[in-house]
Amino acid sequence: MSSYASDEGRGQHAKGFPPARTAGTSVKVFTNTPADYRQLVALLESIKRPFFTYQLKEDRMDQRVIRGLPREMSVNDIKEDLVSQGIADAEVQQMTSRTTKKPLPLFLVKTKMPEKLAEIQRLAMLTVSFERKKKSSEPSQCYRCQRYGHTQRNCRLAERCVKCGEDHNSTSCSLPAPPTGQRNAKCCLCGEGHPANYKGCSKAPKKAASAPKAVPTTNRTSYAQKAKKPMSTSAPAAATATGTTAQKQHGDDRLLAMMQAIITPGTSTDSGHGNQKSRRY
Repeated sequence: MSSYASDEGRGQHAKGFPPARTAGTSVKVFTNTPADYRQLVALLESIKRPFFTYQLKEDRMDQRVIRGLPREMSVNDIKEDLVSQGIADAEVQQMTSRTTKKPLPLFLVKTKMPEKLAEIQRLAMLTVSFERKKKSSEPSQCYRCQRYGHTQRNCRLAERCVKCGEDHNSTSCSLPAPPTGQRNAKCCLCGEGHPANYKGCSKAPKKAASAPKAVPTTNRTSYAQKAKKPMSTSAPAAATATGTTAQKQHGDDRLLAMMQAIITPGTSTDSGHGNQKSRRY
């Protein structure tokens, strides 16, 4: 980072300074190495410069859902049990329903040791299973600044309330939660009268419309329906080639012979070279 600072005021593209480009009213800076990334984050935090970033791949924690524990299980007890079994960096939280917001008998554990986690079969004397957390199809939204595209963990922007839109933490807001406070809510993204996490907000990212799938067409006519269709008595249409006319006539002869066999019990048909033969069993 010292090399960045020494090259910063040269007025030209400084050698060694990370590449950067404008993005609206902000500037995006791209570091070359994880060490440069950590130094840049530390510098911005030391000068209290508002920014947001993304987590390094090496710092990302694997997420697993624990099944088999009761809803009333303490998060601290689960973490202590995981630590005692070798998962020292375990972070545990209870999952809630998206609709009712009530706690579920599911617990999310984050760790950098998923291989060791897979060896655990029991927690609190109960048999459990660990499943990989499914990725959400919804765009990520920061719980700190309410903007889309990053998460609260890596955000150092000013706090904005999800309910009233003011510059304070959402948990300390005196506005009642929806639907009671719906009429007084104000979105900090668009200024309309709804919470900032409203999916119908004009500033919310829109999902790309998928192309309509072609529906294959199949003939669903049953054999019974085909048998009910009246048999045509008209002469076959004339063809441009005599060979085609002969083949069409030959096909009609075979069809007539087959129909005769169906109508007359105890007979079968044997057609060859256009000649019809009938024999009695």
